[in-house]
Amino acid sequence: MEIDRDALDQSLDRLSRLTPDTVELADLLEEIVRSVNLVFDITGAGILMADGSRVLRSITSGDQAGKVLERVQEQLGEGPCIDSYFYDQQVSSGDVRTDPRWPRFTAAVLPHGIHAVLGMPVRIGGGPVGTLNVCSDTPRAWTPTELDAITSYARVLENMLLAGSIAHRNDRLARDLQYALDYRIPIERAVGYLMAVHKIEPAGAFELLRRAARDSRRRVADLAGEVLAGELRL
Repeated sequence: MEIDRDALDQSLDRLSRLTPDTVELADLLEEIVRSVNLVFDITGAGILMADGSRVLRSITSGDQAGKVLERVQEQLGEGPCIDSYFYDQQVSSGDVRTDPRWPRFTAAVLPHGIHAVLGMPVRIGGGPVGTLNVCSDTPRAWTPTELDAITSYARVLENMLLAGSIAHRNDRLARDLQYALDYRIPIERAVGYLMAVHKIEPAGAFELLRRAARDSRRRVADLAGEVLAGELRL
């Protein structure tokens, strides 16, 4: 599908005028998702954000398909949007039925009519803090104009998050975002180390770290430091 450029420009201009000084951060994110749904010919959209343990959580979704897309990936730790976050790049699938990369994800979303998915990383401070995601109930080849449009929305989202984390420091979402930023580097280094040791993908390496933190009831960042110092073997 070709995006209506005038509609896209008007949507982006309206969003750029919203500020966290007058609108709650969570409401700003919901407005982003609503705008994406209006401009794209899609079935659903949503936002996944890293929480205080750098685990991706669903923050908002515009409809039932978006809720399913986010919930499945949050629960399984697998899917195009998870890969978008860990690899810090745009990840898409035109038809998950013929895509072998995420078998558990595909089995979970197909009964809900989700066939095509596009995930775009949302970056702050030079690295990903979450993803902006869209899905379709029919197979589709994501066009260059759609890819450019989702990139533009992700940039607006980044600006909103950055401003919102400052304006709403006591908000839980803002606190989680700040924690993810503060401890991103040691966690990423520990994930890289575990990838090299176990010859596994980023999501699998992080799952090792997260499981150990959950079992010991400690923070992921603390265990990451111990892994890097050679004090803990996973």
